[in-house]
Amino acid sequence: MAVAPFKMQFDIGTIKHLGVQMYSTLPPVISELVSNAWDADAPRVEIVIPAQQITDGSELTVTDFGDGMSDSDIRNAYLIIGRDRRKEEGSEVTLGKHRPVIGRKGIGKFSAFGVANEIEIETVKGGQTSRFKMNYDELAKSAERREIYLPSLDPSGTVAKGTKVTLREIRKFRNRAIAIQALRRGLARRFSIIGAAYDFDVVINGQPITPQERDLKLLLDVDASGKRYIWEYDDIEVAPGTGWKVSGWIGASRRTVPLAEGIQQGISIMARGKLVQEPFFFQATTGQQYALAYLVGELTAEFVDGAEDGIGTTRNQLVWDTEANTALLEWGRKEVNKISRDWSEKRKLDNEAELAQNPLYVKFLQEAERFEDSHIKKTADNLIKKVIASNPLEDAKSQEPLVQMCLDFMEFDAFTELAKQLTDAELGNTDKLVGLFREWEIVEAKEMMRVTRGRITTIEKLQRLIDDNALEVPTLHQFLKEFPWVLDPRWTLIADEITYSQLLRDKFPEDSAVPEEDRRIDFLCVKEGNNLVVVEIKRPKSKASRKALEQIEEYVIFVRDYAKNTTDPELLVDEVTGYLLCGDLVDTTFARGKRQNLQDSKIYVRRYADLLAMVKKNHAEFLSRYDQLRKAKQSQNTPAAGN
Repeated sequence: MAVAPFKMQFDIGTIKHLGVQMYSTLPPVISELVSNAWDADAPRVEIVIPAQQITDGSELTVTDFGDGMSDSDIRNAYLIIGRDRRKEEGSEVTLGKHRPVIGRKGIGKFSAFGVANEIEIETVKGGQTSRFKMNYDELAKSAERREIYLPSLDPSGTVAKGTKVTLREIRKFRNRAIAIQALRRGLARRFSIIGAAYDFDVVINGQPITPQERDLKLLLDVDASGKRYIWEYDDIEVAPGTGWKVSGWIGASRRTVPLAEGIQQGISIMARGKLVQEPFFFQATTGQQYALAYLVGELTAEFVDGAEDGIGTTRNQLVWDTEANTALLEWGRKEVNKISRDWSEKRKLDNEAELAQNPLYVKFLQEAERFEDSHIKKTADNLIKKVIASNPLEDAKSQEPLVQMCLDFMEFDAFTELAKQLTDAELGNTDKLVGLFREWEIVEAKEMMRVTRGRITTIEKLQRLIDDNALEVPTLHQFLKEFPWVLDPRWTLIADEITYSQLLRDKFPEDSAVPEEDRRIDFLCVKEGNNLVVVEIKRPKSKASRKALEQIEEYVIFVRDYAKNTTDPELLVDEVTGYLLCGDLVDTTFARGKRQNLQDSKIYVRRYADLLAMVKKNHAEFLSRYDQLRKAKQSQNTPAAGN
């Protein structure tokens, strides 16, 4: 005998609102089907998710092994939209296992239309199998009639007990794979009744969801003593004398480990073992807003799903216009504000405890002891601790750059003044702290820039002397004595050693046969510390030949020997180096090799043309750093667009 079609009266606007529009992600859709399995006293729910990319032929199935539905159950209960099961059956618990009934409004079945275009139901009860399909496109075609007849289908032979729901035409995930791990985590957080303790297993692709997967306490941060950052509640009344009680916990997750996909920050609210409020922060407006980014938790409040229904239509958000829910919201807001303050203070104390064990900080304290003025150490230490207190999101190790800066600069008067300024400032904004340090860096950089630009101006002056052929002995002699760093950037202050200069002139008079352009201008012997530098100054147009290279070597050997054997204490030196300053070097294999050998003996050939490039290169890094600081400062002072 043929089974008559199943009749369903509906409003397409309701289905569109409660299915297509209200359910856009998979965890809440699957959770509605899991809730139905719980209410059917199923001991097990098996969910099969396609592991590969979703295609037109992909199917997603949810099979329970519960009571199933008879033909009459389908016609007189399941297909009746808005049926309140608890009210109609006069019971808050299931008939067999006396479970608290989760379903209430008879609309969860349409949630699947949020991700799929077709839903097939196959169910077995008392040996009788019923099977039919609901297709959204067909419903839309029947929208004006506000009713549809769903043909009864032959059994597939794949269901022996309970109910199997198959989703097809999965449009939400077309051409991509479903993130199964995220789905597992999403489902795990939506139910507190999964596991052997509740005789209710939820299995995804053959792997049961474990209680550990929903234990968010494993994600919590720990303090310096190893205790979790957690605040727990056990039957706390949200308003005195009302009986509206909450249990559960709120905690702070680890700052260094981002929450996995499928886990949200915030506190979720459970009732009857199912999530009834997505994670949120009770509309708290705490002064420690950054703390909210790390708060997670789970509270059970059975009274929100009691005689007065305080849950919204989608069953995953509370409505806040009931007296009980208003009291819950106000209690939660106060708790979140309090926890945020407590968390901030605990972070400060933990960071200070970690700081005390930090090797760099220990070194800082030791270095600071060498200053007679204890104010320097106190000011720098206060700055470090003020920054830690103002930035609880960071750990002590992240403050090492600040500690290092104190180590490097606390001997400068300007640092002590800056550190005090920073300590007195509001340091909640790290960008402001960086900006103040940058301001100080630029002041220091400007002073160094003045010196650097002065040096470049000096070298450019030398270049003009060369270009203008200014060859007078006093001019270049005095120039190199005044600015010795043009030959070696390490030299800043030297003394003219007249005795050695005259010894060389007397010992090595220049041969009159040497061409004018290659003639020597003068000898310059200078003392740099306890070292002597011998400089032979050639004409700018000169080319150093084999003979010139051998001569500078001979001059240096002579001076080294003289200094070694002199009995005059004024002429004693530790080391003698040599420089040949010339226009160019002859292009021969011998000259190039000789130059390298001389350099190994600390005798150097310098060309006039190389000096400016050398100084610019030596100062290039600093010039670049100054330019970066200047641009950063300009960017910091430029208002954002639209301000």
